[in-house]
Amino acid sequence: MSSTQDMESQHTKALLGITFASLLLVAVKGSALLQYWQQTHHSLLEFGSLPSASSYLPNTSLIKEWKRQWDNTQHYWSGVIDQSESRMLLAGQLLLLGDEAIPQPKLPVVVAPVCPKQEVITLACPEPVAQTNPVAYETPAAAMSNTSVTVTSVQTSIATKTSTAAPITEAAEPQAEPNPESGALEPLPEATPEAIAAAQGPILLDADDRILLVGDSLMQGLAPHLITNLKRKYKVESMDLSKHSTGLTYPAFFDWPATVEDAFELEDYSVVIVFLGANDPWDMTIHGRYIRFGSEPWAAVYRERVARIINTVAVHRARLVWLGVPPLGREDLLGKAPTLNAIYAEETAKMPLFARFVATDPTLTADGSSFTKFLELPDRGSVMVRTDDGVHFTTQGHRLLANLTLTQFGVASDTTAPAALPIALPTTTPAAAEPASATDDTNNKITQR
Repeated sequence: MSSTQDMESQHTKALLGITFASLLLVAVKGSALLQYWQQTHHSLLEFGSLPSASSYLPNTSLIKEWKRQWDNTQHYWSGVIDQSESRMLLAGQLLLLGDEAIPQPKLPVVVAPVCPKQEVITLACPEPVAQTNPVAYETPAAAMSNTSVTVTSVQTSIATKTSTAAPITEAAEPQAEPNPESGALEPLPEATPEAIAAAQGPILLDADDRILLVGDSLMQGLAPHLITNLKRKYKVESMDLSKHSTGLTYPAFFDWPATVEDAFELEDYSVVIVFLGANDPWDMTIHGRYIRFGSEPWAAVYRERVARIINTVAVHRARLVWLGVPPLGREDLLGKAPTLNAIYAEETAKMPLFARFVATDPTLTADGSSFTKFLELPDRGSVMVRTDDGVHFTTQGHRLLANLTLTQFGVASDTTAPAALPIALPTTTPAAAEPASATDDTNNKITQR
């Protein structure tokens, strides 16, 4: 009988332990589990918004709220410790002195209030004075000229401060051509053939520039190589906001356009490098309507989200490098990358002075278009560049991608900067174009910011 009860007790403890461990796993890894469900089953197309990567940047409301809660917690426990010390001290005094250690209460001294003597004050109202000579001013300026000296001086002071105030440098909403009358940025420069030719050359960098890295798990693997090489070759710092299992198809889960906008509110970036798309070849639900991947409604919605990121970069006079999605080898993703790359190429071509599309197929495939797991390199022979999942890259694949990305940049003071890699033209299936001719540093620097 005792052994049976012991076994039941052990089963109960094991069940409680498993339940506790499961709840702890959901609490700690809830976001990762939700991402796995979204990317694997694609049935939860719309759900509550989760915090974006920008919410974890310094000086954001989330960080401030965490700091406030931490300060309140410290203040609370400080009070508890002080009370504990006081009680322990009182307990020791009671053992030594007895009841004499208990502080005697102090009775309050009540003083009878003295009512002030009431005085009756009579105020005589002045007689109304009629305006004998009413003046009608034709303009506000005429009215201002006839006001008192004090008011005039105040208005002059306000006008002086307004005229010397710094101009507004950010638009309220992302737009390709901000309106100067609204107090936003000046109109975007005209895309003349000369300006476009200069913009297609290397993006010149100096030590004051900052680079923003945007993307999914593909960028997470590429980012360390880019950050290290950009720091070593060009002395520039980078901010990596990449987040796995994200894209542009599910903004309710993670909103990349809003994240990029928030990043520019906190920091002035010179260049944005985007590597997205591996998590996007799925159907959408828009306002309760189910739309298929690759259809015209799907492409219109996806195109608008791509354009929003490009417009944000252009409004802040930064440069954007959008890396194309390489061929995907997973069965449910076969043949879907060209649809995404066509949208990236077409949208970046609309902003040639600020954005460029860089096709990755020529660098990561044997024939320029098909999924390739092993590549023949001149100095290494046959090397594995893609992992077994058909999506991600090996270390050697990341190095090839990093080298491809770095060829888009040059040193601002270097007149012999290497020419940029071919940029794909906005066609339905992006293909590499002829190399852009190198231009002088002056034109490149003008179009850089």
